[in-house]
Amino acid sequence: MTDTVPRMRPLGLAARMILFLTLALVPIGVVAWFQTTKLQEETRLRSQLSLVALTEAAALDERETVLRAQGGAQALGATLGLDLFGPNGADNAETCSSRLASYLAASPGYSFAGLLTVDGRIPCTSIGTALDLADFPRLQELMENPGAAAWLNRNGPISQRSVIVVAEPFYVEDELAGHVLLSVPSALLPLAADADGIAPPYVDIVTINAKGHILSSRRGVNQVEGLLPADLDLASLIGAKPQSFAARSQDGATRVYAAAPLVPGMVSAIGIWSQDNDEAQAISVSGFARALPLLMWGASVIVAFLAVNRLVIRHIKVLSRRMRIFARTRRVPETRASREMPSELADMEDDFLDMADAILRDEAQQENALREKTILLKEVHHRVKNNLQLISSIMNMQIRGSREPETRFVLQRLQDRIRSLATIHRNLYQTEDLGHVDAGTLLADLVEQMTQLAEINGAPVSVDTELQQIEAVPDQAVPLSLLTAEALTNALKYGAPEQGAEHARVLVRFSRDGSGRAVLEIANTTLPEGTPQPEKVAGEPTGLGTRLIHAFATQIGGALEEGHEDGLFVVRVRFQLKAFEHDETTPTRVPDVPNF
Repeated sequence: MTDTVPRMRPLGLAARMILFLTLALVPIGVVAWFQTTKLQEETRLRSQLSLVALTEAAALDERETVLRAQGGAQALGATLGLDLFGPNGADNAETCSSRLASYLAASPGYSFAGLLTVDGRIPCTSIGTALDLADFPRLQELMENPGAAAWLNRNGPISQRSVIVVAEPFYVEDELAGHVLLSVPSALLPLAADADGIAPPYVDIVTINAKGHILSSRRGVNQVEGLLPADLDLASLIGAKPQSFAARSQDGATRVYAAAPLVPGMVSAIGIWSQDNDEAQAISVSGFARALPLLMWGASVIVAFLAVNRLVIRHIKVLSRRMRIFARTRRVPETRASREMPSELADMEDDFLDMADAILRDEAQQENALREKTILLKEVHHRVKNNLQLISSIMNMQIRGSREPETRFVLQRLQDRIRSLATIHRNLYQTEDLGHVDAGTLLADLVEQMTQLAEINGAPVSVDTELQQIEAVPDQAVPLSLLTAEALTNALKYGAPEQGAEHARVLVRFSRDGSGRAVLEIANTTLPEGTPQPEKVAGEPTGLGTRLIHAFATQIGGALEEGHEDGLFVVRVRFQLKAFEHDETTPTRVPDVPNF
């Protein structure tokens, strides 16, 4: 049997058509893709600028609030700084606080005002009392990094409500004297809906300070966390140019963001836009336009494929399906294909039908010849089995009539061997495939027959079997069974119980060893080496069973191993399983066995 290298399956007609059409459309597709990409990039830039402008317009109220607070703080610093740091500065603290209180009364948009000096004091406040810097960690940070700043205090210690604190430095004689602090209540900032209750086009407008901390949110500061970008440091947007981008938010949704500075270097606005917005779609959805060339290619391929499929492929598939049905079921289609089939394919179908008829006639003749040979061969095995059983019965009558123990023993041994051959032939005529025999089933029947009433030294023997179902050709199955019979007979004859045990044990194992070979093992418990063995029965030819075992092992091409292993006497044969080789003169050949 020669190994054949699997042939690579060529491309089908449809695949080849698609390949050549793709090569033809590649130049057009490349040009279309570059043009589409350029147009989409221009549209994206315009949409980004538009979203930034919309965000700036939407955050106009927050911008005016911060700028008004910053302007007020600058005015207070210019007017009150000289009085506070004048010759009678300590005496002017009460006057300064009074003026701050009057300013807040005239400006209802603020909840607190105060002056923080560079030496860490807050001598002048709108509440009329000085404050301790240790109670305000944010003010300590401002002392370390002076300059204009803004931050959110969710629970103001003075107003007891959420406020945005705006800090603006003031100078005396061109030297930094401190900061003016103004608190703007967060409640004065606009909410998510306008006065008419109409939902805005954006999801939220968020303002952040220079450190990336949130100042305000139209939806509420406590609800905005999940809407912000998941993998972006908001502080990186401060000082950067206006931009818009699509990113995944912390709640897992994809949103469009636009960042615009409200107060440069101090406060920026972040617009969160839904993908339903027209401008946002131009930023977040970019695959469709780039896919247009691919869609054009797909449409061209589909049209060409439908045309070729209708004219050629569908008829070829019908013919191929009929061939497969014939290969599986050996049934010839009763009707021919549609008249729409081209003449070339119609001629191919006629040739196939003629070939199928010829194949069926030839196979019918071969099946009849094979059936006759199989029936004859099974009849041969059946008659051989009957003749062997008849011989065994005659020998049984002779055994009962014999008086000499030696003669009875020799006849019994011959009878066992004849029964083994009868069992083999019984399995051969019962099997469906005469070229293969289930060696495991054959050995199981043989062992069961030989050990039904087995005894060792007058005591029952325990026989264990581990037989795998392994197929073998008759040329190996027959000598393998005879070898098993001889080895099992020796195990039953010479076995002995182990020390401390009441019964002897015999193990018959048949399995694969993983390398394409089979292993047969017959093991029996025995007395330790050096212990006197039981006397052999008179009349048995010395070493006949061993010679037969060696002969059968050679006949199946196996390597024989014998010896003691872990208190057991083991007979082991390893052999390579052979493939069935057909003999034209004799379909199944039963190998010769040594004379006994």
